[in-house]
Amino acid sequence: MGPRENIAFLVGSSSRVDLLRALAERPYRPTEIAKVCSCARETAQRTLGGFVERGWVQKSEAQYQLTPGGVTVLEQYEKLADVVKNAERLETFLTNAGSAIEDLPTETYDELTATEVSNSNPHAPIDRFLTVLGSTPVESFKGITPVVSPVYNEAAASVIGPETEMELVIDDSVLATSESEYPEALQRAIELPQFSLYLTPREIEFGLTIVDGHAYIGAYDEFNNIVASVDGKSEAILTWAQTLYSEYRRSATLLE
Repeated sequence: MGPRENIAFLVGSSSRVDLLRALAERPYRPTEIAKVCSCARETAQRTLGGFVERGWVQKSEAQYQLTPGGVTVLEQYEKLADVVKNAERLETFLTNAGSAIEDLPTETYDELTATEVSNSNPHAPIDRFLTVLGSTPVESFKGITPVVSPVYNEAAASVIGPETEMELVIDDSVLATSESEYPEALQRAIELPQFSLYLTPREIEFGLTIVDGHAYIGAYDEFNNIVASVDGKSEAILTWAQTLYSEYRRSATLLE
């Protein structure tokens, strides 16, 4: 039997996963494990036989216990199940985040706080952004943005203090919009001594903010409306966010 057939066997019935999990706790006799997993003894016996055949379980003195191979199979199944569960939870973000997710480690999915628009709260990702920013001056603010938004500008302005180090990376479309629709705000920002504005030749498909050890990533639809966001502050998420920011920052030129 190949990997495909073995995987199909394991996931072909929820009771098989339950039995494998139970055996991870301690050895069992067929009758005992059938009661623990609420399945028929015959079902438990057939499943245990299938596990033995695959080398995941061994029988010793009428009891069945996991082999090292069985432990590995269960561990990897649980990891895959978590990835699938979180991929569903993050579906809207993953679908609309473009190149932002290319190097996002799947093991960080369960560490991310996910927010998406809904009929009851169409501004949920923006509200989450405001929560992440807070209302007091921050030490460091680094961002990448695909849109010009007075809401975001005002929120950022509220947390930029005299000592705040701020960098923002934009593309040509954002610069053009800023120059035509918000020239005074653009000029004020550029004149701030602690603010650096960079122009990248790359098209930006996502929003990214790293503020005092917290990373926020926004996903936008085809009309540049934010539809979902994720955020987190674990070391793995921050390392990924910093790497992504640095990639765009290196391609950009400082605007004077």
